[in-house]
Parts: sequence; C-alpha cells; structure tokens
Amino acid sequence: MHSRWVGFAGRIGLGAQGICFGIIGVLAVALATGVGGEATDPQGALDALAQAGWSRVLLVLLCAGFACYAAWRLAQALFDRGDMGNDGGGLFRRAIQLVQGISYGFLTYGAIRILAGSGARGGGEKRAAAGVLGWPAGRELVGAIATVLFVTAGVLVYWAASRRFLESLATEQMGSSTETVTTAAGVVGLIALAVVSAIVAWFLLKAAIEFDQGAPVGIGGALAKLEHASYGGWLLGTTAAGLIVFCVFDLIQVRYHRA
Repeated sequence: MHSRWVGFAGRIGLGAQGICFGIIGVLAVALATGVGGEATDPQGALDALAQAGWSRVLLVLLCAGFACYAAWRLAQALFDRGDMGNDGGGLFRRAIQLVQGISYGFLTYGAIRILAGSGARGGGEKRAAAGVLGWPAGRELVGAIATVLFVTAGVLVYWAASRRFLESLATEQMGSSTETVTTAAGVVGLIALAVVSAIVAWFLLKAAIEFDQGAPVGIGGALAKLEHASYGGWLLGTTAAGLIVFCVFDLIQVRYHRA
C-alpha cells in the first residue's frame, strides 16, 4: 500500500478537501458580512455547486477527489501507509484516519446522489444524530462521538501549536518564504477547524444529555450558532476566514505532503 498511485490519490483528495472547506468558508463569510451566503456543511456545499450549470463540472471533480481522499485515508489507517506504528499514539492517529476515510466515503456517496439527480440536503450530520438518538444506547453513542470530537479538537490545537503538521510535509523542498506561509496557514487553518469541531462536539454532547433531537449539530449548525452568539458576526467571520486559510493550507499540501 506504499504505491505511488495511492500517494497521488491522496494529493488529489487533499485538494478536494481544501476546495470544499473553502466553499463553506466563503458562504459563511458572506453570511457574516450580510451579503448572502449560509452556514452549511460539506454536503450543503455540494448542494450549492449543484445549483449552477458550470459548477456541476467542479462537483464531478470533487466527487472523484473525495473518493481518492477516502481511499488514501483508509490505506493509511488499515495498512499504516503513513508509518504511524502500533503504539498508543500511532493507533490513535490511525483511528482518526479511519474515521476520515469513512466520512469521505459517505460524502462521495452523497455527491454521487446529487449528480444522479436523487438530491441531497445539507445538515446531514444533524439528521444522522437525531436518528442515532432513537437507537438503544443512542444517547451514549452520541456522547461518545462528542467525546471523540472534543479530543480531535484538542489534537488539532496541539498540532497547530507544536507545528507537528510540518512533519508530514517536504519542508526541505520549500523556500523560506513558502515555509513561512505554509506554517502560518497550517496554524490558523487547524485552529479554525478545531474551533468548529469543538462547537459541534458541544452540541452533540448537549443533545445526548438533554435527549434533544433538534439540537444544532454538524458544521453548518456550529457556524449558524456562532452567527447568533454575542459578537456573532465577528466570530463567525473570523472562524470562516480560518476555514478559507485551511483551504489554502490543503492546496499547499497537494504539492508538498509526503503522501
């Protein structure tokens, strides 16, 4: 599973992930500044692309990119392509990669449904959480997912603060200015992603404790909640801008990631 083709798929997938988060960020910035836009999730971003003719071409490319990302992350998780090892830390990082692979597999499926005309709606995480709450031990499962997201948010902050993300990049191939921009984009982008993950986790946990199937969960719900908070427009705009920076970071990774 150390095939160069898997690495190539990973680079394509990183580009698709970056563009998707860039769309979410742009829509949220527009909402924060009062010029339109919406608070949405990756599925909602795909829906937005499906509304225009030319952007369906981008939707097709994103669909292929998500499939590549899913295959790459699953290869990392199941076959340790990233050489994480089998100790506690390595298994934890591989578990995150497994969740990423599965998540992007579902996202690929959603994109295919949109392209096939079956339709899909943003807010998929909220509907899924509402359904899980109705399962036996559903509240405990949603609470466990919230805990994982809290831990993930903490890990993202740690990676940002420690610059550990640079270990996955071929920094020796960068010039000094490129490395500076990459480091800044990685720090800002990962922290923005951590903020969104923590907010999603909080509302999932709240939904589990209160058995509230209408709680605003998912990326779209998190951004919408920021909009209605004190200093909401400023906070939403800042977080959304951070997601756009994360898009830039992902696009840089397309070139320099040790995929």
